[in-house]
Amino acid sequence: MIIEIHPVSMENFKDLPVFRLFPYSCKYCAFWESLDFDDKTQKEDAKQTKRRWFINVGKEFGNCGFIIYADDSPVGFAEYAPVKYFPTISRYGDLTPSNDAVFLACLYIADRELWGKGIGKQTFEKVASDLRNRSYEVIEAFARVSDSPSDNIPDWYTGPLGFFLKMGFKSVNSMGHVALVRKKLQ
Repeated sequence: MIIEIHPVSMENFKDLPVFRLFPYSCKYCAFWESLDFDDKTQKEDAKQTKRRWFINVGKEFGNCGFIIYADDSPVGFAEYAPVKYFPTISRYGDLTPSNDAVFLACLYIADRELWGKGIGKQTFEKVASDLRNRSYEVIEAFARVSDSPSDNIPDWYTGPLGFFLKMGFKSVNSMGHVALVRKKLQ
């Protein structure tokens, strides 16, 4: 299997993964990008919101996402930018990431058969390298505290705490089933 990780562009935006859950499939999820997004949002509206977000943030911040391909098929996605570009963060009160951090809003491998094969790690390393090359020093994300199915937290919501700890993040605060994690980029 050949894994390739490419920056999101308007040319490959159409390749954002689509998987079993709407509206939270990568191509149609505008959860972090818009306070107006919910499960009643129409697919095309959500896709356009996400497209506009990538255009606007790209102009100001530069690259803010990657698409992961396995044998030329899109299987995953990562999205990140400074905190100010994600209005939904305001709903998290005490878990609000620091203003000095870039927020990793999403790192998701949609094809579950590819979980545990190092693709998430490879993608995170690509994100971290991109940020270091642009002189960013800190990245933060939300992590699921527990992986128990009884927690009723969907796997797309945020990655498991264990993954982030393996990547060198430290937990800085938590609320319920969600932790804010932080990593200094060296």
